[in-house]
Amino acid sequence: MKVWSAAALGAIALAGCGGNDTAGASAIGLAPADAFGYVELDTSLDSDQWRKVQALLDRFPSRPQLVVELDKQLSEEQLQWERDVDPALGETVSAIWVGNAADDVVVATQPDDEAKLRTLVDKLADQADTEYVIGEVDGWTAVAEQQSSIDALKSGDGELADNDGYQAALGELPDERLAFGWVSERALPANFPKLEFEWIAGAIEARDDGAAATFVERLTGEAGASYTSRRIDEAPADSLAFLSFDTKSLRGQTSSLAPLANLLGVRVDQLIADIEGEGAFWVLPAAGFPELTLVLTTSSPERTQQQLRQLFEGAPLPIRIGVVDSQVVATTASSPAQALERARVGGSLGDDEDFREAKATAGMPDETGGFLYLDVADALPLLSLAGFAGVDVPKELLENLRPIRSVVAWSQTDGTASAQTVFVHIQ
Repeated sequence: MKVWSAAALGAIALAGCGGNDTAGASAIGLAPADAFGYVELDTSLDSDQWRKVQALLDRFPSRPQLVVELDKQLSEEQLQWERDVDPALGETVSAIWVGNAADDVVVATQPDDEAKLRTLVDKLADQADTEYVIGEVDGWTAVAEQQSSIDALKSGDGELADNDGYQAALGELPDERLAFGWVSERALPANFPKLEFEWIAGAIEARDDGAAATFVERLTGEAGASYTSRRIDEAPADSLAFLSFDTKSLRGQTSSLAPLANLLGVRVDQLIADIEGEGAFWVLPAAGFPELTLVLTTSSPERTQQQLRQLFEGAPLPIRIGVVDSQVVATTASSPAQALERARVGGSLGDDEDFREAKATAGMPDETGGFLYLDVADALPLLSLAGFAGVDVPKELLENLRPIRSVVAWSQTDGTASAQTVFVHIQ
């Protein structure tokens, strides 16, 4: 499919459609075993997932309504939800990649009104200046840019549903989800930068207390190891943001980081080779600009200090770099020692009630491959005062951030399997 038309169909499908009480059947049975990718969307506004989405939206000041918002988006294409789109789609809409070319996509659904679907497809075809063919496959209406793509659904041996990689991915994704997708590495164009994975899958999920996105992949090499953060006990309890990262995993990304670092005159390969164990970065509230601190363990403190001085040369804020308890510390605090002293005096983030609540609500385990924590609720007052520093923060943005309490993101690794989750806590 052309990019425009694929995006249009995808946006309409992701938006959902109403009129049914339960989630629809899955079109995964149509996907041949050698399919390059598969995406499935829950398109029933009456489903439990979409009800949760609306309940979350109701917590925001503007209380946006799904159908109203859909009509705003569709109006640009001279479409209306109840008249044009709702009857044209079934309870689920799927996209099946039968090849890795741009036009090798088949969209499958079970429309409430076949004529409405054909009218919608014709309208999208006119706007995209292309043509579509429509066929029927095992009780599903299939739409594609060429008949050969639809024929490929019938000609393959076996089903993607029986693929070991697909089954493994499905087992790692949440059972309740708005949308999910699976893509084989074969789907990447030949000229695409080489990525070391066999497959990648992802899902979007609405929960009673927030929204989550989960991504899982099977790598061709080792994914690294999980660990329990000890830096969380070095960060002060009032940290607005905290990042824990495994320096071993950074070494696998040296080649991708090198061009940027080399522009700054830093030997990134040497810097990453020297640091070891867990690294951490945190942000504290402070008068004026927030206080920033980076803590690293390194086999060559002197060389690492020099590398960091090169990296931060010309920074808009004064950055002090030193060695404290055999750790290299770069900070905007008055001294590296003071940056680490705060947690010993005022308590650590690991014992902070807000952090513990955010972690428990998100479902983040003790052992991760690295994680990020953002305390949005406590950061809002600082954003409200940003106007005094000459920074224009729209009032609407502040109001829409108020229901968001925190954001937690983490990775988990096990051999060649890796998973990443992002959770937004909405109260």
